[in-house]
Amino acid sequence: MAIVAGGGGVVALVVAYRRQHLNETTDAREHDKALIERFGAAAEQLGAEQPAVRMAGAYAMARLADEWPQERQMCIDVLCGYLRMPHALDPPSDNQALTTWQRERKVRETVLQLIGAHLRDGAPESWQGYDLNFAGAVIDAADFRGARFTGGDIVFVETVFVAHGRDQIIFDDVDFAKGSHVYFRLAEFRSGSVRFNRATFSGGWVTFDSASFTGAQVNFREANFTAGEILFEDAEFSDGCIDFSGASFTGSTVNFGEHHLPSIYRTVPPAHFSGGTVDFSQAADFTQPPHFGLQTLPPGLRLPSGTNISDLP
Repeated sequence: MAIVAGGGGVVALVVAYRRQHLNETTDAREHDKALIERFGAAAEQLGAEQPAVRMAGAYAMARLADEWPQERQMCIDVLCGYLRMPHALDPPSDNQALTTWQRERKVRETVLQLIGAHLRDGAPESWQGYDLNFAGAVIDAADFRGARFTGGDIVFVETVFVAHGRDQIIFDDVDFAKGSHVYFRLAEFRSGSVRFNRATFSGGWVTFDSASFTGAQVNFREANFTAGEILFEDAEFSDGCIDFSGASFTGSTVNFGEHHLPSIYRTVPPAHFSGGTVDFSQAADFTQPPHFGLQTLPPGLRLPSGTNISDLP
């Protein structure tokens, strides 16, 4: 009788285990279903006509990204995709159209604020290391202050930076760390102020190749170039000012010159200086200066006192 009773106990345990496993599987499916439904609802809000609903959708999508790590990249992609939707560069003159433009601008600012907040150390849920695709977006006000790019592809290809009035695009105190790949390729810096003040280039790969600087004030004041590679090949400097006051060049490769790319058998041309100002004259440390590949100093390029352009590779 003891043996039979013991066998019955084992059967009961097996049945209980299977029931628990079935319940857990059912709960997991219900949880996943709820997350998928929330994703659909947030995406629908982002596509709504009313700007307040779109803004609510941005918050809902960001919260879902925090709570759904398995699909966090997908949620981030949707937020970035929203910013890549068409948006007029300049405010329209018609009053009704201007109101619509301003409301949409506020929604876009909110999306950028949500992304920036998740890239700073101490964020409740970090999005550091994830891909961010802003290709072709119009950005006229954004605050990435204190963000850390620690990995992934950060894409600003063909992005237009066009700050209005006192509005600014801020990358102050950002760390472009090892493992990150940041693309400003073919980006346009048209007006306003774009700041990289006190930014640290500590091992990432950052490219401004073929970018166009035609009217913006771009500041790299007190930036630290300690490791990694920063490329300005084929960039066009025709207006505005690029200011490197107080910057330290101690380890990074900063290249404005011709660059050979054997992997694809082509050469990227050197940067073009046809106007505007690129000012290194007040750099704090020129231990490892940028590479220009030029024999004569073009107009607008200012170097520290006593530095000869022909001495720079």
